[in-house]
Amino acid sequence: MSNSTPKQRPCPSLVLCSVDISSEACHFKHSAKGCRRFAVMNSLRETLSDYLRIETSVVREALAEFIGTFFLLLIGNSANIQNRFAPGGNSTSAHLAWGFGFAFAVYLAANVSGAHLNPAISLTAFILGNISLLKVLLFTIAQVLGAFVGAAIAFLGHLDDLNNFANGERLVTGPNGTAGLFATYPSEHMSIAGSLFDQIIGTAILSGCVLLITDKRHRIPSGMVPALAGLIMSMIAMTFGANGGFAINPARDLGPRLFTLCAGYGWEVFSANSYYFWIPIVGPYIGAILGAWIYKLFVGLHGLNEDLEITGGQPYPRSDKGYKQYSSNSQGVDSLVSVHGLTR
Repeated sequence: MSNSTPKQRPCPSLVLCSVDISSEACHFKHSAKGCRRFAVMNSLRETLSDYLRIETSVVREALAEFIGTFFLLLIGNSANIQNRFAPGGNSTSAHLAWGFGFAFAVYLAANVSGAHLNPAISLTAFILGNISLLKVLLFTIAQVLGAFVGAAIAFLGHLDDLNNFANGERLVTGPNGTAGLFATYPSEHMSIAGSLFDQIIGTAILSGCVLLITDKRHRIPSGMVPALAGLIMSMIAMTFGANGGFAINPARDLGPRLFTLCAGYGWEVFSANSYYFWIPIVGPYIGAILGAWIYKLFVGLHGLNEDLEITGGQPYPRSDKGYKQYSSNSQGVDSLVSVHGLTR
């Protein structure tokens, strides 16, 4: 009889040990006791995953909008605080951080909701017939709440810095004001009309450029779209940020403004600068719709069919109009209805 030890029969529910782990761990994993334990763990994990998974799609999408907007404001507000208090801080680093934050926020939410992250973009998508009014309402609530929580976490993460500045006073305006690190406030020289136009043109650039990078006829790899969206955000920040903080997003401004009200800054967060607060709410809605239609009227309705290469292809016969409406029934990074749902 052979003295060799019979081979252990591997557990069918487990992958083979192809990674660099100790022989003892590998032996335990494939032993009868280890097999049972790992099988129980796998069963618990699957049960927990099934229990936590939300089956209602619109709720899943709203949660994605919440977490995406939360991340955007966490990074953006933190960048503002660092720019104010850190030695050597400058506006360029803050503008780049907003762009990076926006790019990764889009990556976070894109596969679930399309990553609108902006009530003005959601409303524009509804006007263009891409989403329902119910989604607009739920997305808007989720986005404002996400912005509120993102500002709150940024505040807590830099609480010592804020308390160490100006004896910890929660001032809205003036040289010691810190409310502008969270919500947006205009420069002293800006008029109401100028501030409103600033928000309209900034958001129009955002929505128009988003349509540009999500237009399939431009052959931009879908995985690059969030990164390009981040560059768009940084571009707008660097060119319009000095006027009024480049809100270009009602949730990005209203959520943190509500938080600063709760954090002890008082009702001045709404009354400051002649009740400026309504401008970063109304202006972006006008700008997003305007930017989308400008792109459609000047570019979107006149390009080649998306199935043709941009160079080297022949246009369709005139009977086919030489173009077609571009749309997609899918979500996520492949169509990036995001970055904003305008091309669905």
